[in-house]
Amino acid sequence: MAQGDGAGAWRELCRQEAARQAEREAQTAWQTENGVEAPFNHRWEHVQRVVQLALWLAEETGADPEAAEAAAWLHDIRKGEPDHGQAGAVAAAAVLARSDFPATKAPLVVEAIRKHAGLFRPDGAPPLEPLVAAVLWDADKLSKLGMEALAYNLSAPYAQGKTLTERRRDITEYAQTVLSRSVTSMNTTPARRLAEQRFADMIAALELWAREERFGGV
Repeated sequence: MAQGDGAGAWRELCRQEAARQAEREAQTAWQTENGVEAPFNHRWEHVQRVVQLALWLAEETGADPEAAEAAAWLHDIRKGEPDHGQAGAVAAAAVLARSDFPATKAPLVVEAIRKHAGLFRPDGAPPLEPLVAAVLWDADKLSKLGMEALAYNLSAPYAQGKTLTERRRDITEYAQTVLSRSVTSMNTTPARRLAEQRFADMIAALELWAREERFGGV
């Protein structure tokens, strides 16, 4: 193992790497200067949710919890680069090598990050392997489903300048054409169950919104 940063330090190191990337992305998205806090840091919100979901799925499926957590913290540290999954895998290997993370588990993390990109998988594709890769993929996509995801999409920078009706139509189309395939692409049974519930909640909220547009809520 390379010189570590101290016993038990890998988690904090991974968290710091994720936070730095998230801050860079937020500053770019909101066009803020260094040292000026962006109005909203979507990547940091996303990564924290993925960590929570990955730990839950690891417990539900028997996947290695340390590998799942490390992969979740580091999965987007090269977001914005071409093939960010592969670039992130390389960067994650370097981060883990300078920490006290168990060397025997590092390949699981690297492989999971390499395979996590994409919003859906081909119809009928077998579950990803190793199991940590399946857990990370599912956790990442679960974070894009549900009411928090709906709130983000309504307020994201790309929605600026659009009317409320235009935002609803855009999100409805995105849910029906893309997110529906994320649901059916889930690798693990607990993730599929939660994805189906979150997707149903999103659609129900969008349908209620459309009804209010038509009838003023009557």
